[in-house]
Amino acid sequence: MKKVLFFTEDEWAFGSVHHALNKVLYKEGIYSNLLNWRVQYTYKEFELLNNVYDVFVTTPEIVYILRDYGVPLNKIIAIAHGQRDILLGKLDNKFDFYSELKGFGVISEVLKSKCAEWNISVVPDVVELGIHFDLFHSTLSKKLSIIGHGNPKREIFNQSGIETKRSKLIPVIINGIEGVELKKHEQFKFFCMPAFYREIDCLIMPSIEEAGGLPVMEAAAAGRLVMGTPVGYFEHNAKKGGGILLPLEENDFIQSAKRNIIFYRDNPKEYQRKCLEIQEFARYNYDWSYKIGDWVTLLNK
Repeated sequence: MKKVLFFTEDEWAFGSVHHALNKVLYKEGIYSNLLNWRVQYTYKEFELLNNVYDVFVTTPEIVYILRDYGVPLNKIIAIAHGQRDILLGKLDNKFDFYSELKGFGVISEVLKSKCAEWNISVVPDVVELGIHFDLFHSTLSKKLSIIGHGNPKREIFNQSGIETKRSKLIPVIINGIEGVELKKHEQFKFFCMPAFYREIDCLIMPSIEEAGGLPVMEAAAAGRLVMGTPVGYFEHNAKKGGGILLPLEENDFIQSAKRNIIFYRDNPKEYQRKCLEIQEFARYNYDWSYKIGDWVTLLNK
């Protein structure tokens, strides 16, 4: 059985994704574990790890840490989860190392296009993220009164210094809408998130940049109304029944979100119909069973 070590974050979205992958990959004949890259390890530990695992998987900007621990580049697969990963990978490693790796992947077609734009020497494999649908599945919400979002309070900036999550817009959207309130959001452990989605009726994604976008997928599986900007997977999925697409420009985004909230607040039957449509789309599009094949192909390179 092939043995894979994910050397990455073990919190928030990265933790959720890689803990889920460990479970799904085992069914595909791949044994995998997650090791937190932020912890300092000894060279002896990595000497031993190198004798256990066939493949080490990390993000491009962390490749140099594995290299410094003595892991050969030809045992490393780099997977970029955002534009920042690709650019930092080039910056931190001081050379285009992608051709020397065992493999290179990205989680979306958008990132694949960016690699071509930035003259990355290797064409990456696309390995999309999934969720465990049954974990997040819930009975449908009955009416729209509580709004939530999937981002922590902290701001996140891209390589151009632009804040990308725009969580501060959510209170602006619901301001003045009677009977609607905002669910306080904290950076919960990802294990808590299935229950968090059951406490809201609608999730809004205000981002101007996403490679994937897990919260809209998870909230959709929970049978909640999902609204968001045309970024990440949502740009295409919303058009097919996965949610309500909102404009990217800030003022248009706010006004469109307000109109939709008021409409679905005042029309509970339409609200329930839309939630069911979104949940059924998630059932047949987001589960890991529809995504894992590409991961297995990349890991078996």
